Amino acid sequence: MKSSTLVFFVFITSFFFANDSISQNYQTGIGLRGGWIGGLTAKHFIKEGRAIEGIFSSGWGWRGYQITGLYEIHKAAFTKEDAEGFYWYYGAGVHFGGGYKYKEWVATGTWTGYWKNRNYSSFGIDGIFGLEYKIQDLPITLSLDIKPFIEFSNYPGVPFRFWDGAFSIRYVFGGGDDK
Repeated sequence: MKSSTLVFFVFITSFFFANDSISQNYQTGIGLRGGWIGGLTAKHFIKEGRAIEGIFSSGWGWRGYQITGLYEIHKAAFTKEDAEGFYWYYGAGVHFGGGYKYKEWVATGTWTGYWKNRNYSSFGIDGIFGLEYKIQDLPITLSLDIKPFIEFSNYPGVPFRFWDGAFSIRYVFGGGDDK
């Protein structure tokens, strides 16, 4: 138990004090995010080491959509000599979503009733932290992240989820070797 606590502490400490003097070598990336809340993802760097990311999901196992906006800070994960192209990132944002009609049983008696069509909406606060790798000779990035969130929804009977983890792959352009 003590060794896992020490490893976790070292991991978190290196994450926040990582060298941020090396910037990402692309401007914009568009691709796919696979996870519980997966879908399309787009990341754009607005200045050195700062990016905004948008995620659009049309549901994996639920009938609806979700749009997420995140502000992220990127820092070099390791020294340049160790592994060039790796970056830690962390940030926060919000999401909103809605659902297509679902049917709710409205009982009018012991054995009678009818199905009523309903819609639902949701909104929430998101965090994100992960590791991204820019493949040096290809215009591709790979990233693995954890995205904790708090969601408020009027959808009945759905398990409340606090975590989302995902693997993303993006085609990148603008900057680095492209200029």
